[in-house]
Amino acid sequence: MNLSLFRTIAIGDARSLSIQLAANNVFNSVQFAAIDTIVNSPTFGQVTSVRPMRRVQIVTRFRF
Repeated sequence: MNLSLFRTIAIGDARSLSIQLAANNVFNSVQFAAIDTIVNSPTFGQVTSVRPMRRVQIVTRFRF
């Protein structure tokens, strides 16, 4: 689940300030990436890696 919020604030006639917040994996749930499927492996059927945790990014732009 991803989320993005965006807001633009006008400053005078020709200027504006834009703020954007973007978040990946908002609920921070575990996402399994790889499961061992080799039958003769001692780790057969076990999860060997997971995808990254939550990431949040804030972007600010001043337009003139």
